[in-house]
Amino acid sequence: MKLMTNGLEKPTFTYTGFELVEASQNGTTVNFLFSVHNPNEAGLKSVICSYELFLEGKKILQGNDVPLALNAKGDTEIKIPARIAYTDLFPVMGAVVQRILSGQKTIPVTIDATFSGKPAIYYEGGKERPISFEMRLTKTADIPLPQVEGIQGQWLKSIVYCSNS
Repeated sequence: MKLMTNGLEKPTFTYTGFELVEASQNGTTVNFLFSVHNPNEAGLKSVICSYELFLEGKKILQGNDVPLALNAKGDTEIKIPARIAYTDLFPVMGAVVQRILSGQKTIPVTIDATFSGKPAIYYEGGKERPISFEMRLTKTADIPLPQVEGIQGQWLKSIVYCSNS
């Protein structure tokens, strides 16, 4: 009843970092971490996250309509999973290879995430009181790169040298 008279308050979203889930020769899986504060007495559903990942200013991945549920009157930790296949990096492969060959251990990946929702309170007579919100966050995280050593590293350096000549 309190929600019907006071209405819903919009939740707030904060980027908190990322966690490496898996790294292989084919790609990397990371979870982008967010903390969401829901000030309302009720939990919220009908909340989604859509995102795009950028490397060197070029979009390499996007995810749409990842469903979220927010706890009532408090914080919810959200994990937005992203699988970055190295083959998706072809548009920026030169920059990635240069970073690997120079011994850099990470590469900056930017996430542009949009959180939105249209939850509603239903009350007598089937009437509803909707709340709409949308919040956009853009953050950059340093994602681990595969390390190339030995003969494979020398072979890769030769290819890069020949292609630059």
